[in-house]
Amino acid sequence: MRFLEKNFAPLALAGVSLFISLLVLLSNLPIRAQQPASTEQFLPLTPGTWWLYRGTVTWADAQTAKEAQADVTLKMTVERVIHKSEFTIAVLSGFPRDLDWATGEVGAMPWLLIETKSHEVFFNSLPPDFDYAKLEKDSALDNFLSDDNLLFRWPLKQGMKFGDAESLRRDDGLYCWVVAERQAKKVDGIKGLSPRATEVFLLRYITNPDDTEMEISPGIGILSYHYHHHGTVAETSLALVEFHPAQPPPVAPGAKP
Repeated sequence: MRFLEKNFAPLALAGVSLFISLLVLLSNLPIRAQQPASTEQFLPLTPGTWWLYRGTVTWADAQTAKEAQADVTLKMTVERVIHKSEFTIAVLSGFPRDLDWATGEVGAMPWLLIETKSHEVFFNSLPPDFDYAKLEKDSALDNFLSDDNLLFRWPLKQGMKFGDAESLRRDDGLYCWVVAERQAKKVDGIKGLSPRATEVFLLRYITNPDDTEMEISPGIGILSYHYHHHGTVAETSLALVEFHPAQPPPVAPGAKP
């Protein structure tokens, strides 16, 4: 036993010295784990960001009793953004749905997009005379944050469903947004966007009278939009052809980013 004690002491001292050296080394390293969590959003919500879509609308011409089709262009722009502790509010001008049931190009309508701190994305149409001062009051946002207006929650996985509780209980997957597909795709040929491989999710909303599909990609937004009515002919088909993300405003001297 004395033999072990005499040989253990130097080893113990060496171990203590090594442990202290490691503590000193670690204390000089940057503490990454204490950095705040990322506030990155699924959609690029910076005022001035805009998307340009081109495609066609198809309708039943009452005079000729035949299908008619027109080429259309639609621009979607982030007009203003309000940052709050629990969510980010963006006012958009134009959205692909503006062209549903159209017989040609239409004027851009106002839309409201809200992304919560828990990554829920709500989408609402706004009346032309909407009082935007209401957006500064949290209590006025309750109507916009209903399950009926929930578009999706990320991170997305195939098979996820979003909507009101009654629709989510349905076995047929109707009357709610469904993540129908998830795939890796190369996005190319879009002006303002360098070619890249990215995740693309297909959101689908099917009802008895119609169905809507949107391809969305994180950091870009909507890549394509399709609307189809099952009865009277009414179709919209759009694809993203330009994407121009605006740069965030510079941080003022002395301000925290």
